[in-house]
Amino acid sequence: MKNIMLALMTAILLIALISAGCMENEYDDIDYMVVTDILGREVTVPKDVNRIVGVASGAVRMISYLEATDLIVGVEDFEHRGKISPYQFANPELSELPNIGPQHGGDAEMILAQEPEVIFYSCSQVDPASEENMDNLQTKTGISVIAIDLGDLDARKDVFYSSLRLMAKILDKEERAEEIIDFIDEILEDLDERSKNIPDSEKPTVYIGGVALRGVQDILSTRASYPPFEYTNAKNVAGEVGTGHAFIDKEQLLEWDPDILFVDTGSYENVIDGITNDTSYQILTAVETGDIYTVLPYNRYNINHATVLANSYYVGSILYPEQFAEINIENKADSIYNEMIGAPVYSDMASITYGFERVKL
Repeated sequence: MKNIMLALMTAILLIALISAGCMENEYDDIDYMVVTDILGREVTVPKDVNRIVGVASGAVRMISYLEATDLIVGVEDFEHRGKISPYQFANPELSELPNIGPQHGGDAEMILAQEPEVIFYSCSQVDPASEENMDNLQTKTGISVIAIDLGDLDARKDVFYSSLRLMAKILDKEERAEEIIDFIDEILEDLDERSKNIPDSEKPTVYIGGVALRGVQDILSTRASYPPFEYTNAKNVAGEVGTGHAFIDKEQLLEWDPDILFVDTGSYENVIDGITNDTSYQILTAVETGDIYTVLPYNRYNINHATVLANSYYVGSILYPEQFAEINIENKADSIYNEMIGAPVYSDMASITYGFERVKL
């Protein structure tokens, strides 16, 4: 009996050693590389990545720019709530993927259940909590977490480009990343060339109201550095309040009295109801002349870069009709969407809010 037990234990040990050897060989067959993410964290990732997730605002959008949505194995519940952003219309299959938790970061256990090889985590470089959030999720899941920052196409364009190139390196999409970057640079150069030589004395003053920030807002929610105004060298009356998002006083808007008013359609009802129900706004020049125009939402779970470029051409066509005379705005928007996210979705976007049009009060 003792010999039988000894033989059995020996066999079990041998099987365990063989299994361990197989596992070790399998592990050794995987090549790894070390990358530095947008927060300066050194992270080890597989060289051949086939399963990914993107968490927090803008991560899935960035993946869509790189034509890598086929690698996504799960999405936050935001993607299951209906299509409101261009990349969602272009990639309807995203809403059918497994839920990996709530927006703004997902759930560690639900992420782990989908077995991604890399987690792309959208954050802000200037947020002190960002690095701790990355490290916590990586510790909980044991999966490589890469910090990215959506940046913008203005003062923080280099941040956006750096994040895009970092993701492209991990996903073997370097050529695609450079295509996107070259395309954006060409668009920005074209917009600048069309408008840079127009004297300020010939430019109308402009204002954008209703820019979303953690939800819809009203006419007093704006951007001091609204990119479509920056790209078209427009005279943004809110430019004097600094940079970035701004909430202004009604008295300030009345004092500025812009010639042309643009409405972010993400907050359309709030803005238009405010104008029509508050008699104070009736004295605004733009209201009296009817020079109120809609642009597509700037923010939808972070910045819609493709939409920002499409909006810029529409803004340019309103401010400088002669310089943008040959532009068919709907076709131009579709060409931008097609290049950046792989589908012409202008009509889809217009169907859920409003397209490029003049407001009739």
